[in-house]
Amino acid sequence: METPTQQPAALAEDAPHSVALAIAGMMKTFGSGEMSALRRLDSAAVVPAYWRLAARHPVLEQRRDSWSPIVQALALLTPKGPPEERGELHDPERKLGTALCDGGQASWPTEGDARPLLSEPRFARLLAARGQQRQVLLLRAVRMLAASREPGQGVDVGDLAWRFVDADPQRLAAPYYQRLDRAERLSGNTPIEKGPGDE
Repeated sequence: METPTQQPAALAEDAPHSVALAIAGMMKTFGSGEMSALRRLDSAAVVPAYWRLAARHPVLEQRRDSWSPIVQALALLTPKGPPEERGELHDPERKLGTALCDGGQASWPTEGDARPLLSEPRFARLLAARGQQRQVLLLRAVRMLAASREPGQGVDVGDLAWRFVDADPQRLAAPYYQRLDRAERLSGNTPIEKGPGDE
């Protein structure tokens, strides 16, 4: 009998999904200055707003190297503007891989153009990366998504958090390629399969 895939033990007891959702909720109340500082966050975490979050969620203090890039990613994607005008970031139906493919664009693909936000070569490098390099590439991809995403287009916040701590390529690649396949079929731009000797 197959056993369910286990999440990484290092963070499993701290429920990254729940912590990330709570952090996203707190960020909705932060002022513009605090959010701007969190968008520039680095591993040194010399940002008071980070420690406000850590006061509520001690795992941010205990595992700062793991959580500082997650907090920065959430800050980058949190809608800008006054707190009372910010919409919801969390959308449980939109995995990070899906958003990195369609760029947070509800109308994608447009006019038969099914090129993903994060190109396949760049996506392949992200899938292969490990450790700090993976965090760097993930944050770079999140910045692209933040610049491209339409207002009201959310992302699964818990899934985003897990992608920083779980390097299993399936969890990022499956939604990316499912979204790309749908777009290519819709646009009539399905790639032609290459033979073994083709490049």
